[in-house]
Amino acid sequence: MCHTIVTKKRYDESGTEIESKREGKNLITLKKKVVTVLAASVLTAVLAGCGLVEETQESIDATVLAKVGDVEITQKDVDTEAKSYIDSLKVQYGEEILEQEEGKQVIKDLKVDILNSLVEMRILDKKIAESGMETDTEEITKAVTERIDQVKKTYGDDEKYLAALEEAGFNEETYKTFVQEDIVRSKYYESIMADVTVSDEDIEKYYEDNKKNYVTPAGANIYHIYFGNDDEAKAKGEEVLKLIKEDGKDFAEMAEEYGKDLSAEAGGLLGYYGYENTELYADFMDHVKKLKEDEISDVVKSTAGYHIIKVDGIQAEEVQKPLEDVKESITSTLTANKKSEKYLSTMEEWKKELNVKVYEDKIR
Repeated sequence: MCHTIVTKKRYDESGTEIESKREGKNLITLKKKVVTVLAASVLTAVLAGCGLVEETQESIDATVLAKVGDVEITQKDVDTEAKSYIDSLKVQYGEEILEQEEGKQVIKDLKVDILNSLVEMRILDKKIAESGMETDTEEITKAVTERIDQVKKTYGDDEKYLAALEEAGFNEETYKTFVQEDIVRSKYYESIMADVTVSDEDIEKYYEDNKKNYVTPAGANIYHIYFGNDDEAKAKGEEVLKLIKEDGKDFAEMAEEYGKDLSAEAGGLLGYYGYENTELYADFMDHVKKLKEDEISDVVKSTAGYHIIKVDGIQAEEVQKPLEDVKESITSTLTANKKSEKYLSTMEEWKKELNVKVYEDKIR
């Protein structure tokens, strides 16, 4: 239940407020200031609890969601980072996604991830400052320019590039700062990971423990020319088959000219696939299994449509890959794992050191 707070002022016979008369006109003691502020705060809290004071967007934006030492991360910081992701969701699924429970949970999870990422960035920034690392070197400037140039190329012209920056909440200057900070953090990350190494013993143990993952299954290199799934596609397939088998036309050239999928650019090559893979349609693989080395099929039909298929590099039985062939891959995997473990443990130490506080429950 809400209670109205009423204060009564006391006046003397001349109508002058007693407090003002005693302390002097317009003189308010520090104690009275403090009491007044506290009373106002209590009153606001009481009224807010009664639903009589409406939260403003400004107050929501200012809500502190995390503290990294003396640095605060607010709701506005998180919302700014989340905006482009949320806009993409709305484009892909419609505005109504924001009102659905599933959509709300996706956005909440997104904001939690963003909040924790911002916390880690602020921690890294503090550690970079403490380390004395130079952040404006010629090498860093060059890296910033190269990355921005790469981004510009993806948009084709400056107008589209600037529009994309604006949509993401940047201008040219703020985006340049963002890229520089990201590159600096990456360089610092690599510096603290410089002592991470993987021994031959580590590699050999990992290989022995995971041998089944380093097996080439029975299968073949598969090529095809895909024509589509209607009668016209079938007729075109018969025409091309004649060009290959009777006129001696090159399979790869015919794939490039007539193929209707992305494999056409590679002469019809899909890649090496095990006979029992589940990535390609089962009825397509049924046709593949019947072919001998370098054999070209007739026009055949699968769930996808009509094809002409060719295979080579047939391997009748599975083969264990030797350690030498996979050593580089294993080294990369183990190095990445060790770096991840070190990063997580180091970050936990830094969070304790900086007395980091995160308030996920306050996220809007």
